[in-house]
Amino acid sequence: MEQLYNEVRTQVVLENIFKGGLLQFTLSVLFMLVGSWILLKVIHIILNRFLKRNKLDETNFLFIYRIIKAIVYTILVFGIAVQIIPLSEVAISLLASSGVAVLIIGFAAQEAFSNIISGFFISFFRPFSVGDLVNLPNENIIGTVEDITLRHVVIKTFENNRVIVPNSVINKAVIENRDIKDKQACRFFTINVAYTADIDKARSIILDEASKHPLLIDARSKKEIKDGIPQLKVIVSRLGNSEVELRITLWTKNNGDAFTLLADLRESILKRFNHEGIEIPYPYQNIILKK
Repeated sequence: MEQLYNEVRTQVVLENIFKGGLLQFTLSVLFMLVGSWILLKVIHIILNRFLKRNKLDETNFLFIYRIIKAIVYTILVFGIAVQIIPLSEVAISLLASSGVAVLIIGFAAQEAFSNIISGFFISFFRPFSVGDLVNLPNENIIGTVEDITLRHVVIKTFENNRVIVPNSVINKAVIENRDIKDKQACRFFTINVAYTADIDKARSIILDEASKHPLLIDARSKKEIKDGIPQLKVIVSRLGNSEVELRITLWTKNNGDAFTLLADLRESILKRFNHEGIEIPYPYQNIILKK
């Protein structure tokens, strides 16, 4: 008898907590979870096809999908809360007084809303996209944009670290986008030689090593080629206290190739200079001992 009483009491308690009892609540929650999952999958497929068909930027796709995802999850949480009797009254009250709730939440989450609005600006004006190599000089951050969310931008550095930058910060920052429109990279290679060095010989070595590198590309226009403008030219860019600075302009297909090209040239030109007797100046002091 006591066992039957406890079972009835438990059933009454559950019915006072969950609308229709625990079984109906469980089925309702499962239905909403599965329905939300299917809905998001369908939306993802539709947006992905629309993206490929219209050749749109992946940045916009990710941002729009995350907004829809946030809305679906919000509705899901609200739907589950309504099924729980103690929470349903709170949820309905919040919905009824949505103006006051929005005002309170707005003051409490100004930074979050600021990041979301900044995310809209980033998605709309597209100063950069996923996969672009960007440099934030004021923040001392350089790397590849890996992801753009409603709150922040994820930048993957060359050291394989992830830097999380809030949208509100990156929206105000000065950004150098090295991949926007044109992925070709232009780099200056500079090296110093002594005043006593044979500049013509040094120039010839630099031109020889640069011209035979496989990553170098010819970025001249048809008009420049027709006018006979050389692909490579070594100039004297600066006269220092104890050195002559030589500079050559190099072009590659992308920034990764540019990094490799400069690293290879530093090594190959240094070896050639040492072999050919071209002095690279460095600071030194003469100590005179008086007896």
